[in-house]
Amino acid sequence: MALVRGQTKQPGDVESAKALIVSEGVAVCVAALGSKARAIVLTGSLSRDEATLKRVGNGWCALGDATFLVVLPRRTNVDTTRVEAEIESRLASHAIRCKIVVVTSTPDALRAMKPHIYAFELRERGIVVWGDRTVLDLMPRFTAAEIPIEDGWWFLCNRMIEQLKTAAEDDRAASEGIQYRIAKLYLSMAACYLLAIGRYEPSYRDRARILEDLAHSTSPPPSAICLSRFSKLVTQCTNLKLYGPAPGDDSQLPRSEVAASDAEALWRWTLGRILNVSPEHTRSELLKQLRDRQPVLGRSKGWVRAALKYPALFRKSCRQWARLTRLGSPRYLVYGAASELFFHVGNEAYRFESKELATIANDLPLNRPRLDRELTWQELASLIGDNFHMFVESTRT
Repeated sequence: MALVRGQTKQPGDVESAKALIVSEGVAVCVAALGSKARAIVLTGSLSRDEATLKRVGNGWCALGDATFLVVLPRRTNVDTTRVEAEIESRLASHAIRCKIVVVTSTPDALRAMKPHIYAFELRERGIVVWGDRTVLDLMPRFTAAEIPIEDGWWFLCNRMIEQLKTAAEDDRAASEGIQYRIAKLYLSMAACYLLAIGRYEPSYRDRARILEDLAHSTSPPPSAICLSRFSKLVTQCTNLKLYGPAPGDDSQLPRSEVAASDAEALWRWTLGRILNVSPEHTRSELLKQLRDRQPVLGRSKGWVRAALKYPALFRKSCRQWARLTRLGSPRYLVYGAASELFFHVGNEAYRFESKELATIANDLPLNRPRLDRELTWQELASLIGDNFHMFVESTRT
């Protein structure tokens, strides 16, 4: 993507707005870290030319985020929150609202990357926008078929947590916002499914195309969802994500409870393939088998990392954490809580019991403060989001 110089205060077209997001992001990262950085890489939907920006008044709103990877020669403490805030502020002065994510890495970390979705997309679709143009060549070569199936299941769980938090913050969202969330859920389901059958691709367009080919195949692979229906939905969601609602198109995506039901079917089916068991087991049984198969060392690493990162919280919660360590890693406990809440929230007829919500919260590393009232599902969703951010988002343990 070419960087556009001399942008107007308020870019008049979407391509100018996208280019301004990139140029301002690079400018702030260079000002903050340029003397230390080897390269700055654009990743995610902007690098794939699949970002969605919506016209709002005289400005633009990105329905998603823009991610910049700063490659530093060695591990360095960087206040990425400050850098992100500065980029967002500069974009706001151009009437662009966009969430910015800045992450750091090192050449050694790039060389050591193992097969997973993020590494595959970074290597295949990342764009070096400043510095050493060959930096991504440091990454090992691997195919999509080498990415563990579990990575796709993680990807789906991450999307469910994101949507729980969004739904809790905007419980009365406009129909357009709800439709967009449902579209993103089906797109994540497509990624999870295609990874499970060894056909994963990093772009929305390619995933929709592959699903369509599979749906018309004379010997389609097994699937938790009818492939012809799944393919049509993913194509519809891809078009909505990339181009927005078509003028005069009043077709609606499935209701939230249908989308949640499809997500649970795929969630179960994928876990069944990972564990080599029937997906008809209860969710708690499937999660227990997943946690039990994790090596003790792998499980412990997540808790040790959490204790080192949050020593005050560890001292306060050490007895609680000792109990939880026997149940699983922080990641799987957060995913378990999110799954229990997500699949019920999608059913508008379901009514939560206060004890049920408290039980879910009780198995989270960061528990809720003691309240003199009952916990709401919205508060639990926010709590799950906080746990994800603290214990899961920046690690693969």
